[in-house]
Amino acid sequence: MDEAGFTAALLPRVGEIAAATVAHLTAEIPAYRLLPDSVIAGDLLGNTEAVLRLFLVTLAEGRLPAAPELAAPVAWGAERARDGVPLEAVLRVYSLGAGEAWKLALAAADGADTGIDPYLLGTRLLGFLGEVMPKVAEAYVREQADLDWEQREHGRNLADVLLAGRPARRAAERYGRTLAERYDVVVFRLPDAPGGAAAGVLRAVRSELDRDPEVLATLKGEGGVLLVPLAQDGGGGGDGAARRGKGQSPPCAARRLLARLDAATGLPCIAAAATAREHAAVERAHTEAGEVLALAEALGRSPGLYRLADLAVEYQLVQPGPARDALARTLEPLADQPHLLETLREFIAAGYRRAEAADALTVHRNTLTYRLGRIHLLTGHDATDPADARRLAAALTAHDAARGG
Repeated sequence: MDEAGFTAALLPRVGEIAAATVAHLTAEIPAYRLLPDSVIAGDLLGNTEAVLRLFLVTLAEGRLPAAPELAAPVAWGAERARDGVPLEAVLRVYSLGAGEAWKLALAAADGADTGIDPYLLGTRLLGFLGEVMPKVAEAYVREQADLDWEQREHGRNLADVLLAGRPARRAAERYGRTLAERYDVVVFRLPDAPGGAAAGVLRAVRSELDRDPEVLATLKGEGGVLLVPLAQDGGGGGDGAARRGKGQSPPCAARRLLARLDAATGLPCIAAAATAREHAAVERAHTEAGEVLALAEALGRSPGLYRLADLAVEYQLVQPGPARDALARTLEPLADQPHLLETLREFIAAGYRRAEAADALTVHRNTLTYRLGRIHLLTGHDATDPADARRLAAALTAHDAARGG
């Protein structure tokens, strides 16, 4: 039996082979069991039959499939991307179909010279799969990229609408999206990426956010704004960046997401969040989060997620007014001695511990003690006294805010 005879014998059994292949697919791959019955009995079975028939025709004619003949299976593979079927599951239909054809060929060849040469069949089968599978994979990946772009654009558009204080429900319905009732509005900024890695960092952020399509995001080169859905019973507040250790409540969704972004980029970001308990409050929460982030950066805080409660005292101190100006004037005697301002800043940052402050300043502890004495003499406030220390810390915050405008 030659190729033409083999083809003639198998063509009437294409439906049987396709049905067996589809049965294997639905039994072994959960993704196919999630498809509607109409897709399984229609598109999936029809595509499997068409591909098997195309293989047998090209086998009989001793050629590879032409591009127009592959248009239908390629389009079918791309459509499965929209159904959420993984690429490996899409390609599995070809290996299973080839396995069914191979078993039938071996059965036909069993015994005498009545079957097709298995070596020839295997060669033609591999050549056929080598033509079909890369094109299907390419179409699938292209379709998936389009889907990812669509999802990002939908999320960005919805985020922009909510951040502008406009109703977004109709837009969400148009995009087939469901909005949460409440959001944590997170403003984040990534540190400068080394070398030319900025584009790669942004790709890593986008890739990580693609895993959470319910998070609405609008990104810029150095960071962006995230709208992280809150559970109906979730609060979002009360988990400040400094609260760590035993007995801590589980981290909020925003903190978990930022931890994933840190891990994906390798660049810990600094962020601030505010809770919007209704859509109309998103714009106000965005403003608050932006102010808290700017304050955290101005204070030189370490990477992490901050809320207004974490920086409430500092936030109040930096508001323009006579109280801030009066506090800032406390440090006027140090204006022409920047080394004393630096000493005060490091002493406060070190938690008023002399050894750590001296190490940070790379000076001897006696030098630190001398400088603290000079600060006491010039300002009238002793940084080692608890009451005066609080006054000087507040004065330094007011001083920095006043200088920043």
